[in-house]
Amino acid sequence: MGEYYLDIETYSPHEKPDPLKDKIVAIAYQRLSTRDGSPEGKLEILTEWGFGSERSMLAAFKSVLLTGNDFDFVPIGVNLYGFDLLALIHRLNRHFRLQLGMEFFRSRPVVDIKSVLVMINRGSFSRYEHLLGKESDGAQIREWYESKRYSKITKYVKQEAANFVRVYRILKRRMPQISVPKTLHSLT
Repeated sequence: MGEYYLDIETYSPHEKPDPLKDKIVAIAYQRLSTRDGSPEGKLEILTEWGFGSERSMLAAFKSVLLTGNDFDFVPIGVNLYGFDLLALIHRLNRHFRLQLGMEFFRSRPVVDIKSVLVMINRGSFSRYEHLLGKESDGAQIREWYESKRYSKITKYVKQEAANFVRVYRILKRRMPQISVPKTLHSLT
């Protein structure tokens, strides 16, 4: 089984990003240890500007993600179900007519730590991403992309990856220590 940190960056000409409309401009992934979440390979950053087009970048990533064995690439990240995987499926379908749908979500193992971060944040969805050391919501990606300051996007992607891995390693170490009572009677 291959656990991989996964994150994408999109270009949205609108105020709020939309995974069903926006172009993917960067895909970051890195193999992580199933034991402790530590990096087992280098952070790979695929970019639209590096490949010349979104389609070419997605073609390269498609061979990593879609191997025929769902356990070869187990995505791990934040808000994967709410954004990243939706955008990836939509854009892969658009460019390659793959017809990936709900079956993709149903059959593929995914670790999305958004819900864990919300619980650590006392149930609040507001600012849960600050637990990852995230200082902004990525809105500046649009400005950097439009002004072709691609190195700023790459730096941002690297920082997000490092922050995620740091927090994920803590969760991998501490979560198994949480004990859940076997019966509801012991909760009272």
